[in-house]
Amino acid sequence: MAQTKKLKESIKLLITAIFALLALGTVVFSYIEGWNLVDSFYFVTMTATTVGYGDFTPTHALSKIITVIYSLAIIPFILYAFTAIAKYEVERVNKQIHGIALKQKENKEEIEKAERKLRDQKQLMKEQEEILEKQEKQLKKQVVINKEQEEELEGHQKKIRKAEKELKEHDEELEVVEEVVEEQIAKKIKK
Repeated sequence: MAQTKKLKESIKLLITAIFALLALGTVVFSYIEGWNLVDSFYFVTMTATTVGYGDFTPTHALSKIITVIYSLAIIPFILYAFTAIAKYEVERVNKQIHGIALKQKENKEEIEKAERKLRDQKQLMKEQEEILEKQEKQLKKQVVINKEQEEELEGHQKKIRKAEKELKEHDEELEVVEEVVEEQIAKKIKK
């Protein structure tokens, strides 16, 4: 971050220096060669960018020497400025790529976390299903046991009713026997 800020300031300084050198060259060549400001600016720009169409050339010895010195001074500035701009753009793109890579990594981690949670939930559901199946089996067994116990209870109730019926019949027979015995005792007592 600090390096990017430093690079940005270097680019601003280089561009300011380039425009200052272009302005200075425009004024100098306009004065020495007698060109208007537009032609002088055109000449210094073509010289600075190493295009040099040749439609304007210095005619005085002093302006030729200044052109050589000017070229040696401004061309490195321009090359360095383009290099700094390219470096800045590369760092900016790398920063964006790094940000995207971090976001992808975060997304991947979130996806993996969600997948783990899903697997855990599936496992928990499977375990709960197994518990439910066991409880269902136990419930079915209990239903069978309850049915057997109900049938057994019904059998006991039938036996009890039968025993009650037999007991009632015995009670009736006993009453009859008691009556007969009482009659005979009463007869013997009368005799």
